Amino acid sequence: MIKFDKPMLQIGRGWSQAIIPALLLLPWFSQAGELRPELTWQAKGELSLLQIQAQPAGLEPWWQGGTGQLAYQQQGLQAGPQLLALQLATDSPWSATVHGQWHRIPTADLGITEAWLSYAPLPVAGYRLRARAGYFYPAMSLENTDIAWSSPYSSNFSVINSWLGEELRARGLEISLSRPGRFFNSTASWQLVGGLFQGNDPLGSILSWRGFASHPFQSNLGEQVRFANYPSIRSGPLAAQPAWVQPTRELDHRTGFYAGLHWLYQNDTEVRFYHYDNNGDPLVIQHGQYAWDTQMQSLAWQQQLTERWRLISQYLTGRTEMGPEAVMVAFNSWYSLLHYDAGSYRLNLRYDHWIQQDQDLYSADDNNGRGHGWNLSLQLPLSAHWMLALEWSRLNSYQASRAQWQYWPVQQNFQQWQLLLNWRID
Repeated sequence: MIKFDKPMLQIGRGWSQAIIPALLLLPWFSQAGELRPELTWQAKGELSLLQIQAQPAGLEPWWQGGTGQLAYQQQGLQAGPQLLALQLATDSPWSATVHGQWHRIPTADLGITEAWLSYAPLPVAGYRLRARAGYFYPAMSLENTDIAWSSPYSSNFSVINSWLGEELRARGLEISLSRPGRFFNSTASWQLVGGLFQGNDPLGSILSWRGFASHPFQSNLGEQVRFANYPSIRSGPLAAQPAWVQPTRELDHRTGFYAGLHWLYQNDTEVRFYHYDNNGDPLVIQHGQYAWDTQMQSLAWQQQLTERWRLISQYLTGRTEMGPEAVMVAFNSWYSLLHYDAGSYRLNLRYDHWIQQDQDLYSADDNNGRGHGWNLSLQLPLSAHWMLALEWSRLNSYQASRAQWQYWPVQQNFQQWQLLLNWRID
């Protein structure tokens, strides 16, 4: 389950108390002196009819205290995430964006997933400078490009972006410089991105024990995400680690950083490379949470093959460490997604692959894992606001940590069918 604790509620309220006055003060940043704000909004959501492969005890979804790697457990009708994106534009370089959601899993909850202020002055000699400050995802993904960081291709995200949606959120300042090829009579455009942040110290917790998973859920700011209470964290050197994580916690007061490069060629080829380092101190434990030292690199690629066919792929590799070499895990994952748009219907096929390598010497806490998965989605647009979709997801997973319980299988298949009714307002 996901729940709020009192300190994080105070952080969430503090953010609300900060963002609302900031929005009200936007007119003071207007060079023209007269500000005509324009509030726009978008929303989308889904309702699913599910058929799920039954699982033995212990392989319930992680948020229910199990080690399963698909989010749903019950058959029948389920409400998926309901998303809202608000943007306040002005006639000055300043604007504001807030992304919120309601989700029933892990618990029925309203929350904010992203909120930031943006500064975008006029180009200088064709070059564009942009800045934003707040809570947000660095733009690593070419899959999660729809409303409020959702995916237009499937309900369940790739395992890479499912994990990023759970555990990654920067609370910081980002600056970018771009060179649009159009202005320079060039077929190529590029953008350099750099950011400094705090508040993402526990990054790596869920990944190290549960492993990768596939689902459509994002954590809200200030939430706790539960996972299985592994015997290895109940006693011994990991006894201080609870069976939950607060992904947006600031614990060691150190500043992390990331850098990225976007490259676009003829509007057909797009590449994004990012290096992300939370600069955590793995020896710090505060508020029941360890800080994790996590670094990773992401390479995403999108190729428009023809007018109807598109290929998207992403590769993620990194390493995370917690405690005095108590948990040390190297990880990598990749996916490829093939998208076909026939106009009257859309077809999406994705393959995921992942591996975790335990590199510490604590044998009672084996974090090795590997697996692969398939996702097939047929989407039938009914109108500008409604869409039917049929989606199949299957994961084949090996997680050594399940061997901590007798009779829990370390190798397991997870499978589900979904008939989805999607709505959206643009």
